[in-house]
Amino acid sequence: MRKGWFYAAALLVAGAAGWAVQGWRMGEQMAEQRTEHVDLLRRTAEANARAILQQQAEQQAQAQRLAELDTKHTQELSHALQENRRLEDLYSHADDERRRLRIDVIVARNDATVSATTGAGSVGDAASLELSPAARRAVWDIRRGMIEDREKLEYLQGWIDKAGRE
Repeated sequence: MRKGWFYAAALLVAGAAGWAVQGWRMGEQMAEQRTEHVDLLRRTAEANARAILQQQAEQQAQAQRLAELDTKHTQELSHALQENRRLEDLYSHADDERRRLRIDVIVARNDATVSATTGAGSVGDAASLELSPAARRAVWDIRRGMIEDREKLEYLQGWIDKAGRE
């Protein structure tokens, strides 16, 4: 019976020793896995940081390009409006004959006659139509608006073109 207890005790000690060895091995494996996991997390964080920095650099570069485009078109608009003001001032300081803004039109005569020999009629005479001061002012305002609209369109087309390339 003593042998039975001895074998049982030896079996118990061997089982405990096996359990302890297995625990140490599992502990080592868990430590290796933790180390690998931490390394993987570090590499992932570094890759994410690089991607974020690259995106920020691209956004800053695009913002710079768009700011340059904005500056360029703002200057072009300013120059075009200055030229319009210069022409308007030049026009307003001209003598009366040159100040009149005229439109040449062809006016059909009420008393047009039909030629008996050719069968053709008279189309009319060329005449000048003079605009009122308010209409002349409207012409300059329309011209200014056209200049502004053209520059805005060019700006927006350039903005879309530059933003679309990114």
